[in-house]
Amino acid sequence: MTQNRSRPWAVAIATAFALAGCAASPPGPAGDPNARNTGVLVIGGTGQLGAYHVNQLIAAGERVIVLARPSSSFERLTGARGETYEVVIADLRNPDEVTSAIAEAKPAVIIDASNLPGIRMENGESFYWATMRNIVAAAEAHGVTQVIRHSPRSAREMLTEPPAAFRDDPRVINYMRDSARAEIALETAARNSPTLNSTIVLNRNLPPEPATATGNGTLSDDLNVDGGITRSDLARLANTCVLNPACYGRTFNAVDPTLPPPAR
Repeated sequence: MTQNRSRPWAVAIATAFALAGCAASPPGPAGDPNARNTGVLVIGGTGQLGAYHVNQLIAAGERVIVLARPSSSFERLTGARGETYEVVIADLRNPDEVTSAIAEAKPAVIIDASNLPGIRMENGESFYWATMRNIVAAAEAHGVTQVIRHSPRSAREMLTEPPAAFRDDPRVINYMRDSARAEIALETAARNSPTLNSTIVLNRNLPPEPATATGNGTLSDDLNVDGGITRSDLARLANTCVLNPACYGRTFNAVDPTLPPPAR
């Protein structure tokens, strides 16, 4: 596949920063020249959010690899398996399979768009936390430059004192705490690595599908700004961070000022 090395979303992220009023440095060069591998591996790439990532990256001419389960359906994806996108098969609960998939794909970037709340590892560990530890270990060992993770906004608040609205719902609390620990695992691994970089993109209030993109979403450094975001716009914004040094070591809040905040 012809790969687009110009990375047009470098311009898009500059616009997003400007609209959001971020205290952000200008975007770095279009692409990271230090990247050893190529392409983007999307974990959860057949899901509602992940499919937007995959299809937008395909349209941009990027090499795209989808990490999927054996039972996954590819009906949301553009084109044909093996032609417009590649596939590696792994169960995220199996560290050896995850390592083998990343070693086979050799991506420059991993986007974690997995969404399996309530699942635990076979040994009882929290799912997102344990899988992120496995992902970053394999990423660093096999030349990955950047891991981008989607996570629910306010997850870290749950690690201390859950908001009153959630105190009677242990499923939500456990899911949010698991997500927060995964964020911390990614940040810690990247901070201690000379080659791996982290980017975390937070969101709230994803409208039910199908939801038409508004094109008004922004990436903000203000993690307290509340509002919705469509999955299409969320993927588009996160894709602006692919191999973009301006996003390394950063946590962003993806928010669309034209969509209402979540109901309390």
